[in-house]
Amino acid sequence: MQRQALRRTTLAATLVLLLTAAGSAGAKPRAPLPVHNARYCEILELRGAIPDATVTVWNTIGLNNCPPALWDPLDAGELAKERGDTLVILNGPRHFLMDSAAGRVGGTHSFHGLRTRKVATIPIRRAADLARAPYAERRISRVNTWHWRKGRRVFLLLAPDGSNYVMQSYSQIVDPTLKIGQLRSIGRRLTLPPGWTYRSRVLSHSLTLRARGGATIVQDDLTNTYQRVPPYRKAPKPKRRAVHVTGMTKAVASPSSGTIEDKGTITGAPFGRGTVDLVVKFAGSQVTGTFRIDSTRGSAFGNVDMTYVISGGEITFTGTAEITGGTGTYWRMKGRDLRAYDHNTLDGQNGTLTLDGSATY
Repeated sequence: MQRQALRRTTLAATLVLLLTAAGSAGAKPRAPLPVHNARYCEILELRGAIPDATVTVWNTIGLNNCPPALWDPLDAGELAKERGDTLVILNGPRHFLMDSAAGRVGGTHSFHGLRTRKVATIPIRRAADLARAPYAERRISRVNTWHWRKGRRVFLLLAPDGSNYVMQSYSQIVDPTLKIGQLRSIGRRLTLPPGWTYRSRVLSHSLTLRARGGATIVQDDLTNTYQRVPPYRKAPKPKRRAVHVTGMTKAVASPSSGTIEDKGTITGAPFGRGTVDLVVKFAGSQVTGTFRIDSTRGSAFGNVDMTYVISGGEITFTGTAEITGGTGTYWRMKGRDLRAYDHNTLDGQNGTLTLDGSATY
């Protein structure tokens, strides 16, 4: 009971500091390791008091697969007493998702037979350094190179501002039964902030992420960890392009009172064929809301502001839309004052929509 209580009370700190692997500036470079779906665990030692506290991170990767027979009996409180630490945090088990990983590492230490390698020493200057919230970006110090081969399936978080985050490790802390084969469908289990999307895709080209001293990470509510993918360095200058989209929708849900969600299919420039998800809220004769268009080349999202008229058992919406961002081909997409039109029966099952104007990307 003491061990479980300590794990729960220190979980917030664990989630911020996890996967600081290979961040120790003075450690030795290590050749790439094959790590896809490799199980690992971390032991974090907090010593001293803020603002002079430090966390030392020990990781099992490359030494063993964190065998349960050695990991499960570990007691964070007892380890802290043995080591003279302020606090010990047991972080894991986790599984890496890249194909290979290289970084800087230090010496080794055995915790009751569990061999680990020193991978980071982190200064803790503020209490905020131990705070954590799902989907909030954190900047951490580390030096590493992670590589995914062509044809590998990756798992992504897409933020409303166009930022993309690739899952670097999945966690069995919140859900001990989570397996790699379940990652394609965990989006339905996540409580995503408005405008965020979870998806998976197969890489058409290899992907390499390098952290040369720092990386930006987020975690979801299952404590899976993602690293932000930098934007393309040689992205072409944005061009203004025509937007002419037609679509068919049906009401699928009412997330809250006065709110309707429509989903359907679209076709037209510049997306080709795709899907649309539209959520609007009624306020008097006005509706405002958000939309997302997904196609094979990426996504675009934004806001709508319309008025509506009801006549003869049908409802007609007219107004404007703004495209605020995107992903993939459309990751810098911006467009204002697009003409938005939506016509539907009052049961919401026969919608037609159009979106016309222009956008830059």
